[in-house]
Amino acid sequence: MELRHLHVVLTVARAGSISRAASQLKIAQAGLTAQVRRIEASLGGPLFLRRTDGVELTELGRHVVLRAQDLVERFDDLLVSSRKLAERGDSGIRLGGVAGSPTALLVGVVREMLPGLPQTTHIERGGDAVLELVRTGDLDLALVVEFPRSPLRFPKAVGLRGVVTERMLIGVPVGHRLSGRSEVLLSELAGEEWVAPDENHGGRLNLDLACEAAGFTPRCAHFGVDPVAAADLVRSTGAVAGFFPGPDVPGVLLKPIIGNPLHRRITLVWNTDVDAAEHVDDVHAGLLRAYRDRTPHSGRLLAS
Repeated sequence: MELRHLHVVLTVARAGSISRAASQLKIAQAGLTAQVRRIEASLGGPLFLRRTDGVELTELGRHVVLRAQDLVERFDDLLVSSRKLAERGDSGIRLGGVAGSPTALLVGVVREMLPGLPQTTHIERGGDAVLELVRTGDLDLALVVEFPRSPLRFPKAVGLRGVVTERMLIGVPVGHRLSGRSEVLLSELAGEEWVAPDENHGGRLNLDLACEAAGFTPRCAHFGVDPVAAADLVRSTGAVAGFFPGPDVPGVLLKPIIGNPLHRRITLVWNTDVDAAEHVDDVHAGLLRAYRDRTPHSGRLLAS
């Protein structure tokens, strides 16, 4: 049994008849019929019921087609990713992440570990897009963000390791009525104008649900912004916004939330079939060190 035989079975199943499949495969109908019989013999039973208007899958045929589709897709993916790796050669390591994630930490860690290796960095709006680039071999290592109510689906070819879980902080402008507080209740922000989190990560959904549990709906007035733009809007409009641990944001005071229900998980992902996979342990350890060294809000982290 060879891969080409699976292609034959799939073609006949999709076409619904031997004659149409023979036309698509550009072979004689008699030759295709003989091939199908040999394949059925090697698999131990008939795959198709022959009818006057075509063919119909048997129970064995449905089983074979389901498994064959998976095998063919994985083999095709192997060809694509292998060709990309061959074309790439020793061009360096490709890093990635989602907008608003601490991708710069990953870049810094890898550059310190592998100073002579060229790097490229690719930022996507959503975690699913990053995972697809990792799966296909277009990225070697990346950081993705997950919120509790918006879990990601990790493909089989992608390795993953949790780095850290960060609690959200509320940013208020200098002079805000809560600026003198060391911590705030989420309910105290009812009626405030909000800079909405990016919807691509699930942050907006999780904020809405947390505020709803606190008894209000956030009055979002500014949308589709990154953390830098969010800080500008907080300073210029007096709005409030959610931020995650990192360096000080000039003109914005970051306040922990009492009983904070808002957090995100940062996960390191990699393509298990590329050379960069051998550096995962060191990169992961480097990321943990980098998080410990972050100031001034690095203490407001949860265990990974």
